[in-house]
Amino acid sequence: MPGTEFERDVSATLDELAAWIAKAYPEAEQRGAGDYRITHRDAVLELLATPGPERKIALLRLPTLGIRYRFTAGAADDRAALLERLDLYMHRGGG
Repeated sequence: MPGTEFERDVSATLDELAAWIAKAYPEAEQRGAGDYRITHRDAVLELLATPGPERKIALLRLPTLGIRYRFTAGAADDRAALLERLDLYMHRGGG
């Protein structure tokens, strides 16, 4: 599991991120566009997403988000469980 603070680039929009978080953690607190606080057991995760440049593959254009993950509380196993559930909802299907 990553440390208490890390970043990821995700191919998504702010609206897609909001929908994923709402499904994974309906009780999550949205503090602004792309700014969330999620609590699960004793773990607390703060997410801050900012739109990035489009990815271009031939004629395909994909939106990107830079997401900063910051755990502010919780034991390692609670943090891992929170992140695992969130990752399941953010995973896109494919080959």
